[in-house]
Amino acid sequence: MYKMPGAGVGVAGGGVGTLAATGADVGWWITVGALLVVLGTVAVIAAYRRNRRLARS
Repeated sequence: MYKMPGAGVGVAGGGVGTLAATGADVGWWITVGALLVVLGTVAVIAAYRRNRRLARS
């Protein structure tokens, strides 16, 4: 039986390296990346608005 690199007993439970080596759940990584971009954009906009509001005071 073929065994993927990094899928041995030493990495029981898997990890990022094993996930990347197998290419499993690529859609999950894309979704998480898109969510982080959206959350970062919202945080930057909120900080910009807060700073403008504080500067007027």
